[in-house]
Amino acid sequence: MDVMDDDALCLVLERVDSHVSLICAAAVCKRWRRAIADAAFLRRYRSLHAPAVAGEFHNGAWRSNEGPVFVPSSPSMVDARHLSLDFLPNDPGAWTVVDSRGSLLLLLLMDMRLLGNGFPDMVICEPLTRRFEIISPPAEHIKEGRSFLIDVTANETGGGISISNFRVLCMFHCGDGVMHTAMLTAGSSWSEKSICHAVPNFHSTKFLGRAGGSRYFCVEGTSLVILDGSTGDFTSSVFPAIGVFDFDMERCNFFVTELRDGKPRIVTVSHCTLKVFARLGNGEWALEKSVLLWQSTRGLPGYNLLFFHYDQDILTRGTGSVILSPWSVVLCLQFAEKWRYSINLETMEAERASCDMGLMVYRCDLPWPPVLHAHLDR
Repeated sequence: MDVMDDDALCLVLERVDSHVSLICAAAVCKRWRRAIADAAFLRRYRSLHAPAVAGEFHNGAWRSNEGPVFVPSSPSMVDARHLSLDFLPNDPGAWTVVDSRGSLLLLLLMDMRLLGNGFPDMVICEPLTRRFEIISPPAEHIKEGRSFLIDVTANETGGGISISNFRVLCMFHCGDGVMHTAMLTAGSSWSEKSICHAVPNFHSTKFLGRAGGSRYFCVEGTSLVILDGSTGDFTSSVFPAIGVFDFDMERCNFFVTELRDGKPRIVTVSHCTLKVFARLGNGEWALEKSVLLWQSTRGLPGYNLLFFHYDQDILTRGTGSVILSPWSVVLCLQFAEKWRYSINLETMEAERASCDMGLMVYRCDLPWPPVLHAHLDR
C-alpha cells in the first residue's frame, strides 16, 4: 500500500463494505487513519454506503416495567450492553421510545402521575455515546401530543442528525382540540410551525408508521398525510382505494412500513389475508403481494385453525416484518397465552414470535462520523 498515492488509497478505502470495517481499517496504520479521518473522504464514503444499523429498540408489552429493550442487528458485531439506557435519569422503566433517527432516540418520561395532567418531559439520547439532553414540553397545559425527530443539514463529513445537531417537531393540542405544531432545534427554544391543513385534530388522525425517512398518517380514513423527515414539512393526498379498513384508533388493520429497498408499503390485514401495496412511479398504489394467514402459519407450533375464525390483531409493526395474533375475548378465555406469529414482508413466510415487542420497533444506527480520535495520536 505504500506505493499508492493518496488518491488511489482513498479509492480503495471507499470500497470498504461497512462502517465497522472502516473503523477496523483505520486501526491498520497512521496513514490509513489520517486518510479515513479526512472530512472530504468521510463525506464521499457516506454518499456511497448506507448507514450502519446497530440494531432496534422496542418498548415491549405495555404492562412491562423493564423499559426499552435493544436487539442488536448482529450480536457478533454489536454488544447490546454498549447500548443500554441505564445512563438516563430516573428508572429505565420510566421511559418509552417514541421515535428514532440516525443514532438518536426520542423518549418520553411515562410518569403515571402525569396522566391527564399535562405532556411529559422528553429526552433525546445517543445510546452508544451515552449522551442525552432533556427537553421540556413546547407549551403548558398540553392534553395530548406526539413528537418526531427531524433531520438537519448534513455537515462536512456527510453526517446529519446528532446529539449536538437535531430538530424535534411536536404536534399537540391544549384541550380545545385545535392542532398546533412547534419545532425545536438543538441549542434553541421551541418555535411555532405551520401545519398541514389536512390534519385538523388528534381524534380524527391515525399515525400509520414510518418509511423512507417519512412519517405517514391517515385522517378520517380519507386523506394520506406525509411528514417529510428531512424537512419537517407536511403534504397530503387522497387515501388510496385499496380496501376496506377498520379505522378504530386503538385497533387498526393497516399500517405503513418499508422493505429493504427503503420504499413505503401499505400493509393491510383483513379476513385473515395480509396484503402489501407498493407505490408506483405515477403515485398510485397497487397490490404487490398477499398471503392467506391461515395457510402460511400452518405447521407452526401451537397452530389451531380456530385462531383464524377471528380477526388478527397487529401487535408489532417492524421494518420488513409484522407480528400478529388472533384477537377474540373467547380465545383469551380459552387459551392461557396469546399465539403470536410474525410474517416476513419480503418473503411472506411465517414463524412463531416469542414475545410482544410493543406497537413499533425503532431502528438505531451507529453514530457518524465514526469515532477515530483515540487512534489518531498513536
